[in-house]
Amino acid sequence: MRLIDRRAYGILTASLLLCACAGGGGSNGAAGTSGGAAGGSGGTSSGAAGNPGSAGNPGVAGNPGVAGNAGGASGGNAGGAGSSGGSTAGSAGATGGTSTGAGGSGGSSAGAGGSGGTTTVGCNFPGKIMCDDFESDSLGAKPTGGPWATSQCSATNFTLKVDDTQHKSGARALVSQGVPYGDCMLHADLGTVSDFWVRAQVRWAAGAANQFTAHEVSAFELTPTMSTDDPGMRIGFRGDSSCQPTGAELNITGGEEKTGCTGFQFQADTWYCLEVHVVRDTANSTTAELYIDSKDQSYNIHGTNFDTVVNPNPAVWRYLRLGTRSYSNAYPSNVYVDDIAVGTQRIGCN
Repeated sequence: MRLIDRRAYGILTASLLLCACAGGGGSNGAAGTSGGAAGGSGGTSSGAAGNPGSAGNPGVAGNPGVAGNAGGASGGNAGGAGSSGGSTAGSAGATGGTSTGAGGSGGSSAGAGGSGGTTTVGCNFPGKIMCDDFESDSLGAKPTGGPWATSQCSATNFTLKVDDTQHKSGARALVSQGVPYGDCMLHADLGTVSDFWVRAQVRWAAGAANQFTAHEVSAFELTPTMSTDDPGMRIGFRGDSSCQPTGAELNITGGEEKTGCTGFQFQADTWYCLEVHVVRDTANSTTAELYIDSKDQSYNIHGTNFDTVVNPNPAVWRYLRLGTRSYSNAYPSNVYVDDIAVGTQRIGCN
């Protein structure tokens, strides 16, 4: 019996010692948990102390923002905002990256200097021979000076003056109606250039319902002299059976008449950009083309289709004549012309 008690006592003593050892390990593990917030916590079931937690990696500073491009003088695009600095980092590094990247906002401010908008050609273009937008001419009077020569006109019962009722650009244009003969038109001396372009903005004011059935009405002309009608180059429309199909025309007279009938139908109270390309060869034979709103026209000339109008009769187209003329019958409606220009290169419609 005493032997059994001693064995029981020994077993009890050993059990108590093991419990005491296990409890001590738990205390050491708690110290490991407080070693670092980012580190793993100390072991909970083993007696080993926890490893200290490692500090977070410092954040990488953001790249400085790239300044935007400064706006161009004629309305460039606004500069793009600089890229912001990087922000992915540990809590300590994130603040530094964001602060560095903020410099990029300067790009947005620099680019704001540019202004948008479409630039028009006006009277500034390469190869210019003459140009008039009628903005500096006296309102209500016939233009004088500048590109316009003095004319020898004694008639008074017609209209040829600067007007502000209609205009393609700016605030003024030339209005004409019923100009009786060549000397009463405006005349610009172009010299003896053999390859050139004419550009005019033209508007046919609304009149009678049958206004576009008139025989032949020109908006502007080219001639060898200020007084000459034939030979002549007439740009306008022809509305009777003498042109098939009726509509816009490019007519070169002299020796034989070459009337290029396009079939293009003008509408009243609408601005059209008319361009004419004239080429004179060494024999002074003329080839011409008409463009309406930048579109090249084709022609029916006396029943035959052509891509250009050619007249072999020798002629030097020295004068541009401006002012509406009606051949064979009266044309009572006003015709407006703006931004008239002549150059050795194509000028364009804007």
